[in-house]
Amino acid sequence: MYKIIGADGKEYGPITLAQLRDWFAQGRVNAQTKVKPDESDEWKTAADLPELASLLKPPPIPRAGQGPPPILSPLKPPALDNGLAILSFVLGLCSFVVCLSVLTGIPAIVCGHIARRRATRFPARYAGAGLAMAGLVLGYLSIVVFLIVTAMVLPELAKAKRHTVTQKTGCEYNMRQVGLAFKIWALDHNDQFPFNVSTNSGGTLELCSPGPDGFEKNPVPHFQIISEELSTPSYLACPNDKTKHAASNFESLQLANVTYLLRTGTNVNAQNPQQVLAVCPIHGNELYCDGNVRKAAR
Repeated sequence: MYKIIGADGKEYGPITLAQLRDWFAQGRVNAQTKVKPDESDEWKTAADLPELASLLKPPPIPRAGQGPPPILSPLKPPALDNGLAILSFVLGLCSFVVCLSVLTGIPAIVCGHIARRRATRFPARYAGAGLAMAGLVLGYLSIVVFLIVTAMVLPELAKAKRHTVTQKTGCEYNMRQVGLAFKIWALDHNDQFPFNVSTNSGGTLELCSPGPDGFEKNPVPHFQIISEELSTPSYLACPNDKTKHAASNFESLQLANVTYLLRTGTNVNAQNPQQVLAVCPIHGNELYCDGNVRKAAR
């Protein structure tokens, strides 16, 4: 152990030899500093102590032709891996900006979680926690936006599809109900439809007024006669016919309430199932005498 006299004239110590060497390196002690070992009562200069004299020697002068000693550059720290964090950010950016959504949003989230976990647990090997977080945010945002848009669009698409299907199937259903009503009425009238049965026998034969194409100019009386079998006049208006509207009852039924073209004639009866009974001018559906409804052949 040693004691020293500082530049301020005060006594410091005891200190170890290692501390004394550190003070030499820091410039706090020089060759003229008074130093006294514990085992001695005499103060000496640091230059007089053998254990300190080596610290005061000047650096060796290089010989002729010999360059200065090489200066060792400090070791560079190893590069940190942030590749996965960058990938997460790029995928998240693509999912949000390019609207790739699920295609890149989910991979961005997965890569971002892995990259952040690595950077948190092994900071000496992995970096890019900020990029990973940005990738996570963009990935999650793209998924949220995708879900919101999907929730808004899908119901509308389903509604439009359902509306289209309903219009088509609704028309076919209406025509089947009309065909069924005619067949039920014919069961009580020798398999003849109303327009082939005299009004004296409860039919509408005398009320027929077919046009050149064989379709009735005024099918209203023929539909009114099967009111009990048809139950509602709404079956006579195609759901997709914007020019017609369903009548509230059969008594008020008019041409403005009827979409379907009714075909009359002696050969149009239940005994000729392949004869066309009615046609929908909107969809081209054809009702046959056997009750089947098919699309008209083009």
